[in-house]
Amino acid sequence: MFTTRGVRKLTNRPVHRSLYRRWRPQRFSEVIGQEETIQTLRNAVSASEISHAYLFAGERGIGKTTIARILARAVNCLDPAGGEPCNSCANCTAISNQRSLDVMEIDGASNRGIDHIRQLREGVNFAPADLRYKVYIIDEVHMLTNEAFNALLKTLEEPPPQVLFIFATTAPYKLPATIVSRCQAFDFKKIPPAKIEMRIKDICQQEGIAIEDAAVALLSRKADGALRDPLVMLEQATAFTQEGPIIVQDLLEMLGAVGPEFVASFFNALIKGDHQQVLLQIADLVERGKEIELFLGDLISFVRDMIVRDGEETEKVNLTVAQRIELCQGLLLLKQDLMRSIDQRILVEVGVLGIMNELGLFTRGSDAITDLPTKGASESQNDEQRSQPNTPPLLPTPNEDGADKATPVRIAADDSFAKQWETIFKMIEQERISIAAFLSEGEPRLDKNRLQIAFDRKYSFHKESLERRENLQYLVGMVRRYLGSEIDVDIRFADGAIRRPSPTEDLQKKAELVCQVFAGKIVKEE
Repeated sequence: MFTTRGVRKLTNRPVHRSLYRRWRPQRFSEVIGQEETIQTLRNAVSASEISHAYLFAGERGIGKTTIARILARAVNCLDPAGGEPCNSCANCTAISNQRSLDVMEIDGASNRGIDHIRQLREGVNFAPADLRYKVYIIDEVHMLTNEAFNALLKTLEEPPPQVLFIFATTAPYKLPATIVSRCQAFDFKKIPPAKIEMRIKDICQQEGIAIEDAAVALLSRKADGALRDPLVMLEQATAFTQEGPIIVQDLLEMLGAVGPEFVASFFNALIKGDHQQVLLQIADLVERGKEIELFLGDLISFVRDMIVRDGEETEKVNLTVAQRIELCQGLLLLKQDLMRSIDQRILVEVGVLGIMNELGLFTRGSDAITDLPTKGASESQNDEQRSQPNTPPLLPTPNEDGADKATPVRIAADDSFAKQWETIFKMIEQERISIAAFLSEGEPRLDKNRLQIAFDRKYSFHKESLERRENLQYLVGMVRRYLGSEIDVDIRFADGAIRRPSPTEDLQKKAELVCQVFAGKIVKEE
């Protein structure tokens, strides 16, 4: 049997509250980063000139709902001082403890229909039960349907006395103009990183959390102008470290991010045209479980900072301003495509190599690759090959110094197709590595005068990329150059197509073999 005393101990046990909830501002003066909005609202409260409707628009986590709650207390406070709620009177206490029937928070995403707004309109007509104002806080108001907005419009046109609407949204452009025009609209700004950093340090000091200054700076940068997100990350980091101060490396491991040294190293390999090092570093990201999207964001910020500090970096980085801008644009487009990609690794590999190709950054060994032939030059070269169908195909060979030389080497007529294709593939890899990356997942087959490249259906991206006009034109030209002008290229899906296994797949097969021999099982894959 449970005793009354035992029950009392169980029910009086304190409930844990998240860090960002414990440190949510309770007064206008505690809000940071929204000074203009705060000043306007405090003056309105002090002068008793409260509008019937306010619209708070801005990014998530920057204080929209917090300020709405403070405003609800301020307009109903029995002893306000300078537009601030006292937070100690009966009205403020009832609102803070969510015991007042006159302050209602409504989620626009789940109460978005016309029936919900009709119920709201019926409740608006009743006088407040115990407060001065009846306050309706509608969060994510842009989620309401058009019919719901139309039903709400009449109430906003002729609002009842003692009723206050506060709308909060992250997408103000989705609101009808008729709604916006009847509200006092406030655009909330992103909070500067310096203010976020100061706030985090203050909270850590009062909470007794040991953290390095560099870790605080990293949290403020990852916050992206919001204060709630870094506090959530800080609480997570506190649980992650358990003992000792929070350091930058702990945060990077927890967030799946990389440090600035890795970003700088990747950028240096990119601008030097070292595609092998670029691919190795992307593979390292995947193997360590890092977030590719976060890495691309850091890389874009790195390039953007270089564009801003152009005068300081000109001597150190051999890229023109136009090339830097083109690089930044290419990375931004790649990051957008990443959201819709199933295989992010391949997309990033091919995308980065494509950007390097566009900027002319590839190198062969220590020497720069000469410019790729233009379309006209390729066509004239192909025409010359067609006019000499019996001439064996030629491949350039490097001279003693490592540079390309005009002296050709012939492919013997009795060579197997596998050897011929390997030679062609190496040449394509040197000139167009992005096309070589697409081809690596396919299986080439030579059937009389037709070269078939078969792909498994899960590699539809590679097939579609090769079928693009410019890629297919280049591939056909290379094939006819080395196999004869009568050869046609057919890219298709084929069940059972064989491709080269990746190192990860080889490792997986070996691990499965070990499990079979020793009757084990794989408990975690990384």
